[in-house]
Amino acid sequence: MKKLLIFSLVIFLVTACTKLGEPTIHPSDWNNPSSENSHMAKIAANGTVGCKSCHGGIEKHDYFGGSSGVSCYQCHAGGPSGHPAFSIWVGSPDNAKFHGNEDKEHCKNCHGDNLTGGIAKVSCCTCHETL
Repeated sequence: MKKLLIFSLVIFLVTACTKLGEPTIHPSDWNNPSSENSHMAKIAANGTVGCKSCHGGIEKHDYFGGSSGVSCYQCHAGGPSGHPAFSIWVGSPDNAKFHGNEDKEHCKNCHGDNLTGGIAKVSCCTCHETL
């Protein structure tokens, strides 16, 4: 009887642990920009602070994968902000992707209606006297 119990336990453990599971944290429509459950909608509402625990490191702007191994930079060249690379974003005004060439209404999603911080907690007034 004891051998049968041990054998059953071994079989149970082997079959129960043969497939690695991955936790489902995000909803299925997480990557659908038109969904209210999309990561873009959640970031617009709450910022990126909730992303940091799985996708970030200890540095303030580190979203290079963290414990999840999935970096924001894999899909967003500018990282979690969605901005282009810094050298383009603040580089030459002749570049179409220069931040001054962007529609300010889009900026308000993260920097607030008056562009003084919003959920990004970065005011455009840090560099600009007038907007």
